[in-house]
Amino acid sequence: MDGKKEKKTLRGHVWFEPNTKYTTICIYALLVILAAIIMGMLIINWSSTKAFIINLIGVMSPFLVAVLIAYFLQPLVTKFENLFKRSIAKKWHPRIVRYVSIFLAYLIVIGFIVIAFVFVIPQIGQSIQELTASVPAMYDHVAEWLTKLQERYPEIDLEGVTERLNEMVPDLVNFGTNIVGSVLPMLYSLSVSVVRVVINGLLAIMISIYMISSKEMFRHQIKRLIYALLSEKHGDALCKTCRECNDIFSAFLLSKAVDSLIIGCLCCVIMSIIGLPYAVLLSVIVGITNMIPYFGPFIGAVPGVLIYLCTNPTNAVIFAIMILILQQFDGLVLGPRLLGQSTGLNPIWVIFAITVGGAYFGVVGMFIGVPVVAVIAFLLNKLIVAQLKNKKVRALEEFQ
Repeated sequence: MDGKKEKKTLRGHVWFEPNTKYTTICIYALLVILAAIIMGMLIINWSSTKAFIINLIGVMSPFLVAVLIAYFLQPLVTKFENLFKRSIAKKWHPRIVRYVSIFLAYLIVIGFIVIAFVFVIPQIGQSIQELTASVPAMYDHVAEWLTKLQERYPEIDLEGVTERLNEMVPDLVNFGTNIVGSVLPMLYSLSVSVVRVVINGLLAIMISIYMISSKEMFRHQIKRLIYALLSEKHGDALCKTCRECNDIFSAFLLSKAVDSLIIGCLCCVIMSIIGLPYAVLLSVIVGITNMIPYFGPFIGAVPGVLIYLCTNPTNAVIFAIMILILQQFDGLVLGPRLLGQSTGLNPIWVIFAITVGGAYFGVVGMFIGVPVVAVIAFLLNKLIVAQLKNKKVRALEEFQ
């Protein structure tokens, strides 16, 4: 008994007693303070920070481009692999099937790029030249139409519109002439940059090929890192969530890209058959803007309608009817087959994603706004469902 009292007395004189719980809290607090100091210094010296980030992105650009290439080509490579495994290449070694699939995928993409540079871009340049040359005729046509409108409705004041047109015509002519005339000098003056871009592009292609061919190794390393930092339960949940988010994002972008390519090609073929001018230029516009849900068809139809209204109103009506039929085919037949329920978003959220994305990030934001909002909505829904399960609110949990 005396020994125990002596130990208690001695322990009472100890000024500091280690405690694992409070030590951990102190370490976390110090780390948070250190991170806040670093963030504050970065914000205070924002010009240097911005220059460092830009320089880092420039250095890492081949790897970033390689990640994008591998991300968008991976589904095509997987399609070829599955096709070969089901048919002629059942006895081939898996690595041979992988390399042949990668070769075919890159061959198709590079073929599309070559076709675009050899056939599409020259046609677009020729269409721009024709439009530039026809600007005076368009002006005369619009001026005549405004004069007739003024005679029919004298109460309408159109002098301001006429003056504005008189100011715009020389600017449009100069703009088109400068675009066509400055292409070759610009390419010549940027030869060093072109060489650098080509080298970075080749390097990005080589890195992307390695990423696709070794995707299992990269996936295994990422999983090792996740399970090293998290428990097995949380690691499984994180891997499953990332896989589902990737499916939503990639399914929409890839399916929409294929859908827009088909719509653009159909538009070009139909316009060529009908005999409408500027078929390639307007088809490219229609195909690109078709990537934007809901608003894309209207945005793509506006330039063509305006151009034809200034040259031949009959062609404007024909073009508008053609676009309407084409978009009905896309919305009722082609789109559901390719896209399905890739996002599952309510139309209100789709419009919200396009509006906010376009306001903050321009055209690119309008393209990727929908899949980004779809991923965010999916994550929020998973979080809400988990909380409702914990609270055992089944009625709200099962409501869709």
